[in-house]
Amino acid sequence: YFTDFRIFNNPVAVGEGEMPLRLPIYKARHIEVQSAQKVISFQFTALNFINPERQAYRFWLAPFHDGWQYNGNKREVTFTNLDPGVYHLRVETAENGYDWAGTSLALHVLPPWHRTWWAYTLWTMLLAGAVYWLYQFQLNRKLAEAEALRLKELDQAKARLYANITHEFRTPLTIILGMVREVKEDPAHWFNEGLKLIHRNGTRLLHLVNQMLDLSKLESGHIPLQPGQADIVNYLKYLTESFHSFADTRDIRLHFLTELHSFTMDFDAEKLRKVVSNLLSNAIKFTPEGGDIYLQLAVEQPEGHSAHLILIVKDNGAGIPAEYLPHIFDRFYSLPTAPLNSPPSGGLGGAGAGIGLALTKELVTVMKGTIAVESKVGAGTKFTVHLPVTRQAPKASPSPEQGPPIEETAIYFANRAGFQSNQLESTSGQEEKDNPLLLIIEDNADVVTYLASFLSGNYRLALAPDGQEGINKAIELVPDLIVSDVMMPRKDGFEVCASVKSDERTCHIPVILLTSKAGEKPMIEGLEHGADAYIAKPFNREELMVRIEKLIDGRRRIQEQYAKKDYLRKNAGVSPASLDDVFLEKIAGIIEENLSDENFGLPELCRQAAMSRSQLFRKLKALTGRSTTQFIRSVRLEKARGLLETTTFSISEVSYKTGFTNPNYFSRMFRKEFGMAPSEVRKE
Repeated sequence: YFTDFRIFNNPVAVGEGEMPLRLPIYKARHIEVQSAQKVISFQFTALNFINPERQAYRFWLAPFHDGWQYNGNKREVTFTNLDPGVYHLRVETAENGYDWAGTSLALHVLPPWHRTWWAYTLWTMLLAGAVYWLYQFQLNRKLAEAEALRLKELDQAKARLYANITHEFRTPLTIILGMVREVKEDPAHWFNEGLKLIHRNGTRLLHLVNQMLDLSKLESGHIPLQPGQADIVNYLKYLTESFHSFADTRDIRLHFLTELHSFTMDFDAEKLRKVVSNLLSNAIKFTPEGGDIYLQLAVEQPEGHSAHLILIVKDNGAGIPAEYLPHIFDRFYSLPTAPLNSPPSGGLGGAGAGIGLALTKELVTVMKGTIAVESKVGAGTKFTVHLPVTRQAPKASPSPEQGPPIEETAIYFANRAGFQSNQLESTSGQEEKDNPLLLIIEDNADVVTYLASFLSGNYRLALAPDGQEGINKAIELVPDLIVSDVMMPRKDGFEVCASVKSDERTCHIPVILLTSKAGEKPMIEGLEHGADAYIAKPFNREELMVRIEKLIDGRRRIQEQYAKKDYLRKNAGVSPASLDDVFLEKIAGIIEENLSDENFGLPELCRQAAMSRSQLFRKLKALTGRSTTQFIRSVRLEKARGLLETTTFSISEVSYKTGFTNPNYFSRMFRKEFGMAPSEVRKE
């Protein structure tokens, strides 16, 4: 049996120490010690008082030992640095190594406090807390980043709105202010037409303001639903018919399709009118001439669900790229550029203010409905509106004339529908064929009318309703100057300017950007694209006329410079200063290569220059003031003068070498060109 228990060689009495013995050691069957109590000892003895020296002892501390440890006749065992855990100590004794017998007890070495269950629980809780805190931190950071991004996007959207609204306001203000002046100065000529333009553009401003106010009221919940029970089929049919005349101006067929002869339900007539008007006007805006627009009406009642009205507006127009569809109903959102095949917008530009469809969605939501869009570029767009069918409101007899009169909407959307490129071609003053030719690239018919009112007397005018057609007409007509808007369908004014200035056929043409995009940034962007002047709307008429006059005068001075024929006296290794120099050197080079060919003339020069007769004529006329035939002759004569000055060829030989078959005709043309006879040059 055990006789003593020691810690760090100090006896442990019953009830003493951090983990005292509960019983005397000889009675104890279980002992607990702290992990810090690294050295523990047990003493034991056998009941052999006659020959105690013959007693042998052995012990086994499981699982610390793999087997018995023999201790001889020593009656004490010490253990150090035991790992935390439960051990079983067995001590046996025998006389002369036979008949072993003994006793045992359990030894529990407690773990340190940081390895106890409650410590592990604490660690787990701390770890969980740290993970949760980290998660919350990351979540809050992402939420903060998302909020910052949202605010940034909102700021950008508001900036776009500001730019678009500015464009929307500046254009009609330009027309209103300009036509007021025209009416004041020449009432006999402009009174009726001027008042029409003023009224139409004033209505456009009012319509835009009303849209903005309606959207703000809807989002703040200040516009209540005011339903009435009426026949929605007749209402929508009449509303659709009111758009027929506007669709007809662009040869667009507008169809109203339904199998319902009549259908009575609750609806808010004013809100529904705004929804359908916005959808139809957008369809007209983005459908090409000769296209079709359909308004379809049906009622569905799925099994187990209430009935709902389905209203579909679809077209076969330009379509909307897929990446823009998720944002099409966002407030302030507008397409970055107008679709490739979209018609001129008549004043809304390529993008618009980004209010119409947002307002449409809000109105549909107020009516407890939904709206969705499907579109494919080149195939068209379909808007689908679902409205719940109820019959609880008082009966009413609404018509599209409720709210703003249908004529007001008509005026607004008629201007949105655009104009034919030759609709407003100026005729006054065109008898003077020597008047400079101006190309006006503008998608707003009223702006074109205003510009024509004071430009047509001094200039010939050509018109283009969008950027792409403007580029095509610039190449075809080679005008003396281009006046272009910036925000237009298909290609904007910056693209027009860059294209014109990079083409050798048109690079000499001065370009004035006349736009609603005010501010230093768009002005610098326009100048970087090659614009010669940038004028913001509303503009001063005299300023525009002076700019046009000075730019054309500048081109005349350049003509005088080119009349010196420096392009015929090229220096080897010196690069041409401009695209105009490159062009003239190329044309002169073609002529010089065929100098002795008496049959070489205008057709062959056009073929080798890859230009039409009219393009080559206008380009050479703009640069040198000479027709194509005169330019060919001047190159021949300049070469002839060089031969006379540097060679001993006779005048007849020089005449033949430079493509003149008649020496007498050569002499007359030489005198006309240089003011002296060929023989006088030879004498000098």
